[in-house]
Formats: sequence, structure tokens, C-alpha cells
Amino acid sequence: MGETELDALVRECEEELGVGVVVGDRIGPDLLSDDGRFTVRVFECTLHDGDKPTPLEHLQLRWLDADSVDDVDWLPANAQAVKLLPDVLKHHAVAPTHPGA
Repeated sequence: MGETELDALVRECEEELGVGVVVGDRIGPDLLSDDGRFTVRVFECTLHDGDKPTPLEHLQLRWLDADSVDDVDWLPANAQAVKLLPDVLKHHAVAPTHPGA
């Protein structure tokens, strides 16, 4: 207990992706999950230098750019948050290295 939402975000990135992150700006407003049980908040994060995501709790990972976020069949709980991403991604000039690289 006593963990802040930003601490939880950093911990989840470490546990699920094996990476350290620096949390940046919040993106968009609070979003409610489809069933209304959860509040979803989206933050911009930057990987620690040299860290490469690893699918520790997922079957696969892949990088998506602003034009390809709609190519994924997102879970309904994530769909609202994903709609916020194209505008943010279009403003970043540096493309990340592929996770497998």
C-alpha cells in the first residue's frame, strides 16, 4: 500500500516488459473502462537508455506508429486509450528501435 499511480506505472513496466521508464506528461483525460469499474490514465514514458522491452507477461510485442495503431484488434478496455495515441505519436520525430533489435 502507499504506492502512487506513477510508482505503479514504473513497477508494471519493469514487471511486464523488463524495462525502466521515465514517466512524462499525462495524455488526455481520465477514461472509464467499459464496465465502469476502472479509471484509465495514459502517460507518455521514455525507456531508460539501452533498455529493450521483453514480452515477460505477453506473447509478443511490436512497435506501432501513428498510422498503424488501428491495425490491432484492441481489447475494448484499451480502445479508448489507444485513440489518444496517434496525435502523440505524430509529434515524435525519433522512431524507437524494434524490440527484437
